[in-house]
Amino acid sequence: MTRDLPSNLEAADDAHTGLLPRLEVGLLVLLMGTLMGLAFAQILLRNLFAVTWLWADPLIRHLVLWTSLLGALLATRDNRHIRIDALLRLLPGGKGEILATVGDAIAAATCFVLTAPAVRFVIDEASFGGDAFLDVPRWIAQLIFPLVFGGMGLRFCGRAVCRVRSLADTSGRG
Repeated sequence: MTRDLPSNLEAADDAHTGLLPRLEVGLLVLLMGTLMGLAFAQILLRNLFAVTWLWADPLIRHLVLWTSLLGALLATRDNRHIRIDALLRLLPGGKGEILATVGDAIAAATCFVLTAPAVRFVIDEASFGGDAFLDVPRWIAQLIFPLVFGGMGLRFCGRAVCRVRSLADTSGRG
């Protein structure tokens, strides 16, 4: 199994106490609370009064999207994202760490590659116009895609660099 992240990455990201992690968690809590409250209100309105807010269903769909992608970004921050690591568990010490470094680098590259079309998507949505809900332009609702892919790419890249440094320090000592 791979070792914990080196302390220099933890210090740089300040994983749980810095401003960015607090904003991420706060936004996730706000989105999730809004999602649950709005969905509950929609259900009550439909079942008890046969009334619905037309804007609520598109908003709920976008809240699900934002909540899930922001949750993925937080999972990446805490190194708790989905990973196929069966091979990592079978390899002896350093070899597993090398494979984990390669995996982080590939994940970073994949996220950065996905960031470009996500930006293009948002630009296209802005040029096409139209509203997602309550006069909020569709492109604003789609901003989560490039933000999350870029953020995850940076986190994977930072983790890969820290792993390389850690491996270099370990091999230099031994």
